Amino acid sequence: MTDIRQPVPLPPGFVLEDEQHPSQQAMPQLPGGFVLDASPAPESEGIRQGRSAAQGFADLATWGLADEAAAAVGTLGGMLPGGHGKGYSELLDEIRHTSEDDAQAYPKTHLAGQVLGAVGNASGMARGGLSLAANAAQGGKGWFTRLLSGGADGGLQAAGYGFGSGEGFQDRVKQAAYNFPLGAVLGGGGELLATGIGTGSKALFRGSDDIANGVNPAANVQTANEFGIPLSRAQATRSVPQANIENQLRSQGSMSGFDAAQREAVGESVNQMQRNLAGRNLPVSSASSAYEAIPGKLRSVRDSTKAASKEAYKVIDDNDVLVSGEAVRSLPDFIRNRLTSDQILIDPMYHQGAARAMAYIDDYIGRLPKPSGDVKNIDAQLRWVENLRAGLRKNFPPIGQDAPALKAISGSLDQWMDDIFDKGLVSASDDVLDQLKTARSKWSDYMSIADPKLKQGRTFNPQYEAQRAVKAISEKDMSPEEIGQYLWGTSVASPKNMSFMAAQHLRKMLGPDSPDWSAVRQSFWLRATRAGDEALNPSQIAKNLDGLLNGQGKSVASTLFSDSERELMAKYLATMRLLSPAKEGLNTSNTANRMLPQLQRYGTAIMGALAGGGGLYGGLGPLEAMGVGALATGALKGAGALSRQAKTYTATNVPVPKMPSGQGGVLLRAPGIPLLDEKRQGLLPAR
Repeated sequence: MTDIRQPVPLPPGFVLEDEQHPSQQAMPQLPGGFVLDASPAPESEGIRQGRSAAQGFADLATWGLADEAAAAVGTLGGMLPGGHGKGYSELLDEIRHTSEDDAQAYPKTHLAGQVLGAVGNASGMARGGLSLAANAAQGGKGWFTRLLSGGADGGLQAAGYGFGSGEGFQDRVKQAAYNFPLGAVLGGGGELLATGIGTGSKALFRGSDDIANGVNPAANVQTANEFGIPLSRAQATRSVPQANIENQLRSQGSMSGFDAAQREAVGESVNQMQRNLAGRNLPVSSASSAYEAIPGKLRSVRDSTKAASKEAYKVIDDNDVLVSGEAVRSLPDFIRNRLTSDQILIDPMYHQGAARAMAYIDDYIGRLPKPSGDVKNIDAQLRWVENLRAGLRKNFPPIGQDAPALKAISGSLDQWMDDIFDKGLVSASDDVLDQLKTARSKWSDYMSIADPKLKQGRTFNPQYEAQRAVKAISEKDMSPEEIGQYLWGTSVASPKNMSFMAAQHLRKMLGPDSPDWSAVRQSFWLRATRAGDEALNPSQIAKNLDGLLNGQGKSVASTLFSDSERELMAKYLATMRLLSPAKEGLNTSNTANRMLPQLQRYGTAIMGALAGGGGLYGGLGPLEAMGVGALATGALKGAGALSRQAKTYTATNVPVPKMPSGQGGVLLRAPGIPLLDEKRQGLLPAR
């Protein structure tokens, strides 16, 4: 029996290859002119590791289609002149073989690339508006809607990757169907976790993102910025939860800097608005100082009006200004004809005043000398005719049942005078008549200042109270503060009934562009915004401006201020309302906010003591246990300080809540897709 362990002898002339000496292994001879290429240098680990990460990134970023896309592009390139000539299937196998080798050699790097690709894919969809969860978050939807949307996003992303990484339509559908429910669980879980983290982060470091119904925080901030006034988040959003948070911060002194800056800004805004109202005039120092020069100004206007009337009346002192005698003698008939045409009958038994007035005119005209002999005509001086008019108005005021007739008589006399000037029956130009009318108007203005009348005939004088007030101011010794209260009352929100007429009469007398009228306008602004003192209380300012612009003072405000000024004041009113907390957020006692810091100190001390006691119970020595308690106490204090600082920053520097981007759920659900792919590969046929 042959021993199989013994080597079989070889035929003569043969040897085993592994027994050949290297020198005996001769290289085959190459044809002339040919040389062997140098062996390719092996790829470095860095290159392979980077390629593995890039392949993992591309795989997840393109839903598993990166290798197929690369093979398609490579195939087209190989078809060009001088190309490699490889087909699609050959290239695809090479790409996948290389990718699998790199992934096996560097699994962590490949996984990191896949995670980045999945996150980039989902993040790009969120930024492009293709993510249901991101759209729900940006739209301010509730947590349940975001949870469902996140599940849908995760399911669709996982299904898309499963479809893209499969082989053939049937396999792609199968893998997509397998991935969808698992991806939905990942998406919903990621969105739920992101919501929880966001809620906890807001509670600890941001405060509340709540916005009251119908409130536009951005518009509120823009309106306040027009006056240079900063708003806190609670003021901009009108949020009650945020108002409570800011009340707590104030009780701990964290909002003191912001509140001081806001009060300073309000004061500066009041001054700036006053400067705008003053225009080219100087701003007054206070509401009462606006009336210091008013009495002297009114007396000056009264005296100058009287002087102007007398000056204008000098036109009738010219003896050479004559009226045609024939025209003068026709005056009684002119008046009677006008009365007849107006169907005004004068019965001496019932209209004794009107009858006496006509008799007065007849008697006055009858004194005019009649022409005789060689005298063909005798003219009347204009002064003589004007005296007739003055005497008629003085002796026969239109009162009682004769008032209509007396008014008609007086009006007919004025019409007659206009006619004789128009017909050239006066030896003077039309300027004389204009000057005469000016003199009459000035005298009427003077009498309204010096001796206002409650009635004008049978008609009440609507400006009587205003005229009487102006007369009292110019004659009585009143302080500036008393003058303001006498004219308008104690509140601009509910001024006196006569304030509207007083404002119009005063504006006419002082002049709309005068420094004195500008001072009156400024006084209303200061009385409204200073709220009777220097407190600058936003609630009181808002109440005053609302009454002035929209309440009982509306008519006065329309006289004092232009449309654009009132519109700007309305914006200021809205800003002052923003500075006051919502009624639901008012805490008049503030007991809880005052107690909260003390309770927090107690809680910190208790947690530190418990931590030290636990360390002692766990076997630490007394000193070590005290150190553990001190560390716990310090950590809690630091966390509380960080929380207060973060909330204060948000409250004072981010008044408009930033809308969530929806990226939180993306960052938490997308990394699960590569792991899902590994799980799927173990259960489904490989491609």
